[in-house]
Amino acid sequence: MLVCKDIVKKKTSDHVNLSTFVGALFRSSLFCRQGFILNLRTMMIVHGLGLLINTFYLMIYWYYSNKKNVVITTVFKTALMGAVLLSYSLIESSDLVKTRFPIMVSIIHLSLIGWPLLSVRETIRTKKWSGHPKPILINSIVLCILWLLYSINIGNPIIFTQCSVALILSSTQLGLWAIYPAEKIQHNKMEKKNE
Repeated sequence: MLVCKDIVKKKTSDHVNLSTFVGALFRSSLFCRQGFILNLRTMMIVHGLGLLINTFYLMIYWYYSNKKNVVITTVFKTALMGAVLLSYSLIESSDLVKTRFPIMVSIIHLSLIGWPLLSVRETIRTKKWSGHPKPILINSIVLCILWLLYSINIGNPIIFTQCSVALILSSTQLGLWAIYPAEKIQHNKMEKKNE
């Protein structure tokens, strides 16, 4: 919501990476299906609501984007990939899908969370963090902790592993943001111009 509020305030979404929004919607659909496969009602409900909320956020992103065709194309490609994965989960044998689908979801989930870490060199060089925005990182950390506690409570090693690694990735990114905040750089430039 804070990122969407910033988008509405600036009347553009072009300063926020599209994959942040599309990735959240994509992950929600996969986790919702994972909850169904593992027979975890809580996971199905939470990520089902996540699908609705993330769809709303993506609509805000699209509305304020100057590259609406890029947004539509990216959403279409992601939906196609999601359809392939969800179709696989329906045709695979019930014994194998309980292990294989969560492994695929884990790889995708952790890749989407960790992709900004690929630009660590650039971040250090420019002294500016250009990955996930701070509100999304903080939200990710809080959610990882809550899902981690849930996985311990139900004794599910798959969710525990997903959340442990995601917590490490998100915490590392928040640390990079704290060392190299984009807002601080922009604020300092504005102060120099005013002087």
